[in-house]
Amino acid sequence: MKKIMALVLIGLLCVSASGCSMLERSYSSVQPHVSSYYESEDQSVLRAESYQDLVNDLLLLIGERAESGTIWIYAAETLGDVQQAVEAACQEVQNETPMGAYAVEYMTYTLEETAATHIDVKLTVGYRRSQQQMGAIVNITGIAALRDLLTAAAENGTAELTVQLGNFYNDPSEIHTIVSEVAANNNGGHWQVLFYPDEARAGIVEIVMGE
Repeated sequence: MKKIMALVLIGLLCVSASGCSMLERSYSSVQPHVSSYYESEDQSVLRAESYQDLVNDLLLLIGERAESGTIWIYAAETLGDVQQAVEAACQEVQNETPMGAYAVEYMTYTLEETAATHIDVKLTVGYRRSQQQMGAIVNITGIAALRDLLTAAAENGTAELTVQLGNFYNDPSEIHTIVSEVAANNNGGHWQVLFYPDEARAGIVEIVMGE
């Protein structure tokens, strides 16, 4: 597995005794190279001992835009139905996390009990964003930065700007206002604003600049 190149988003999940029920929660940024998720020194294999580990492992793979990956699940009895837990984790990452909703087209997997100590999960990930697009995401720590970035992007003729928001975000109307004002100052073009995973829980905002 390649060395992880980007920040990824991980979830803070409340689970039921079966390990698959989800409650509403937020996502925050973490630094890459979380050694506890790797299988010993082999960074081609991730490990999981809980549902939350599965979610984190999937986000690590997406963070480096890996097209395939392997997770070894230990203590599988804590997950209840392992296939159901893996399916739930894939669905959550793809549909509920900002990076998954922004970048992932599909996820597939197979399960195999190859050893008495763990279950192998072989994953394949399809993306709807290029490596360049994902690498171009700009992290901002305050909403004021969005205005400056948009202004600079418009002056440079940039076609799109994608930003990752910090915990300050709580008002989508403010983002719409900033985009409208900057667009009006640049030939009044119509710019599309897209929120991931949705407007109410946005962690990533994509602004497509056009006429």
